[in-house]
Amino acid sequence: MKKRRVTSILALGLSAVLLVSQLGCGSGVGAEEPSEESKTTQAEASQETVEEAEAPIEKGDPFGKYEEPVKVTAMTSIATTASATDYENSLWSAKMRELFNIDIEYVFLAAKEQYDERVNLMLASGDLPDVMNVSLTQMHQMIEAGLLQPLTDVFDGYVTDQAKEAMTQDGTFPFDAATVDGELYGIPWVQPRIETCHALFVNEKWRKDNNLPEPDTWENFEKMIYAFADNDPNGNGQKDEYGIGLTKKLWDTGFEATSIANAFGAYPNAWIQGADGNVVYGSIQPEMKPVLEKLAQYYKDGLIDPEFIVKDYDTEAELVTKEQLGAMFGIQWTGLMGTCLQSLYENSEDPDSLEWKVYPIPSVDGKETSPIVYDYSSQWLVVKKDFANPEAVVKVCNYMHYMGLGPQETGPEGHPELAISYEEWEDMWNNDSYRLYSPETEHGNIARWEHWFQAMEDGDTTWIDNNYLAKDQFYAMQRYAEDGSEMTDNFGEPSISAASWQFTYRLCGQTFMYALEQREKNNLTNDVRGSFVSESMIENQAVLEDLEIQTFTNIITGQAPVDEFDSFVEQWKALGGEEITGEINEWYQEMNN
Repeated sequence: MKKRRVTSILALGLSAVLLVSQLGCGSGVGAEEPSEESKTTQAEASQETVEEAEAPIEKGDPFGKYEEPVKVTAMTSIATTASATDYENSLWSAKMRELFNIDIEYVFLAAKEQYDERVNLMLASGDLPDVMNVSLTQMHQMIEAGLLQPLTDVFDGYVTDQAKEAMTQDGTFPFDAATVDGELYGIPWVQPRIETCHALFVNEKWRKDNNLPEPDTWENFEKMIYAFADNDPNGNGQKDEYGIGLTKKLWDTGFEATSIANAFGAYPNAWIQGADGNVVYGSIQPEMKPVLEKLAQYYKDGLIDPEFIVKDYDTEAELVTKEQLGAMFGIQWTGLMGTCLQSLYENSEDPDSLEWKVYPIPSVDGKETSPIVYDYSSQWLVVKKDFANPEAVVKVCNYMHYMGLGPQETGPEGHPELAISYEEWEDMWNNDSYRLYSPETEHGNIARWEHWFQAMEDGDTTWIDNNYLAKDQFYAMQRYAEDGSEMTDNFGEPSISAASWQFTYRLCGQTFMYALEQREKNNLTNDVRGSFVSESMIENQAVLEDLEIQTFTNIITGQAPVDEFDSFVEQWKALGGEEITGEINEWYQEMNN
């Protein structure tokens, strides 16, 4: 983790937030200006902290149970209408009380917009719960205001090797973003970048039925998608098929044009490091112009659904279910969007004749395409400055990763009391909404796929057999490989829904294998912005995004010439884009110094 200082950009808007205090905030009390004596005491304490930090970090019991109940007040944003009672009475909260004597009391739950309003009020008053989930900007505002407790020693002293490895296996960027002057202030909800890698999803049955070559070159890719649109591959006698999927967002997670741009060496909707070391916005780079020209040609030639301008990925995915789409680019779970491939499989008269396959993104120039990957980590679990038991949140973090990575049947080494039956584990895992902390890494996707691939090669299933989640899915994949649509579920009953899930889920594995190969070759392009938000972005980003999508859509649909791109670039810069670029570069340089 890199050592750096708080920037005025990242701690943006604090003075504005403090104005909110005039509106009132419950029983919150504003902070007083410290006396000179207090400042001296703080300075001495700071020096002592520096000296203490040089000593070896004392390791604590990562799963130790408190002798007396530790009450933790908490708040988090939610996507449901659940109440605090639902959370506090959940299987997860009960398990925290049973195993660790940690009693979590939720003082506020709300959808993101309401939640952010409450966080801003708390920033103004300084009246925080013991722990809470916040955005990157909110976290740095709290650091600037002196409201948060440093977690470096607590995290290093209590985190398990299992949790730490899972959270840093794809890099330390989410931790770096929460580190100020060498101190970690937030435990990230890590979303590994590798899991955001895109690939090409192809209706393999159509490709084979039309005797088309694999799309390993751009020429073969175009030959394939034109044939999908022109040769009536669904055999209904109508020209109702499209070669490639697209949505109104253009750069979506699925059914997107991002991958086509990557094939041209362009990176729209991403902030990438240029050859001179500066960060640039991909959508305004010269490489984008031929991408738009190519998409306009595809649209004119009928390869793209003309209704894409009003569709999100769920509605565009309906074309897959209706057997009207031959290919799409997207993230590993693209086949799950709108349950399109599952529905296709379950509604087919002959599901075992269906075949979809993932391919690498072909390139225009014959060189290997470097796919864009993103850091979607957008929440950090932070701890109030005077909370007496900050290690409690690390224990929660450890337990969440253990539940996903195992060995659940025996418990972690030295802690057999944490062993859990499959039935109880399944009940808890299926109630995963009611958690204080739930990073993507708790699923252990990287480790699971790597062990699955290895087991397919050498037959060694030792790691898999010690992990309920991996074991469940691995042997289900094997049953599907042997029995197809006649496969049985975990209870030995024939299940078309289990088969349709495996038909779709194996494409996640193929995408993941492609991503792992590209990472091994150091051939992934990083979006370096992550969750950073600058002041100019808050003011101008929505306008700039609308301008980009509208201009590019007009070019693609023939409503504007491709040269409109040049005017767009100048408008983008004038409407705040140039300021944003400067702010991102200032932040990025400080992050890497």
